[in-house]
Amino acid sequence: MASNIQSPIGAKLDRSDSAATFAVGQKGVLPDGGEAVYISASSAIAVNDAVGIDENFAGAPITKAMADDGWNVGVAADVAIGSGEYGWARTRGSNFNVNVLASCAADAVLYTSATAGKLDDASSSQTKIDGIVIVTADGGSGSAIECIATYPKSTTF
Repeated sequence: MASNIQSPIGAKLDRSDSAATFAVGQKGVLPDGGEAVYISASSAIAVNDAVGIDENFAGAPITKAMADDGWNVGVAADVAIGSGEYGWARTRGSNFNVNVLASCAADAVLYTSATAGKLDDASSSQTKIDGIVIVTADGGSGSAIECIATYPKSTTF
C-alpha cells in the first residue's frame, strides 16, 4: 500500500495528526490514481474501518443512521484515527483493506452492519453501500479484506 500521497505534497496516508496539517475536506491524489479525503474524527476510528463522513468532513465508523442520512463513505485503510485527531480516508482505489463481518462474500453487494465501521453482505435491516466490494471472501472470523472502491455511497439518499 502506498503511504505517500502525490498531492498535496507532504501528506501521508499512514499518519494521524493531533492538529490539522491540511484543510479538512482536502482531497488527496495517490500515485496509483486512488483518492482520499482529509477528515477530523468525531470518534475513534479503527484502522480499516468504513467511515461515515458528514458535510463538514467529520468522520466516524459508519452506521446505518449515517448512511441513511446521506453521509459520504470512505475507508481509514492505513491508520487508526483517534477521536479529535485528523487523518485520511480513502474514497477511490484498490489494494487496500476494509473491515467486514464474518463470512462476508467476495464481489457481493455490501451493506452497513450492526457493528459500526464494519460492512457485510447481509442486508437485513441495513443500508446498501454502492461503490465498494471486497475481492476475496472473509474466512469466517470477520477481518480486514482487500477491496475496490469508487466513491462509495448510500443508495437511500
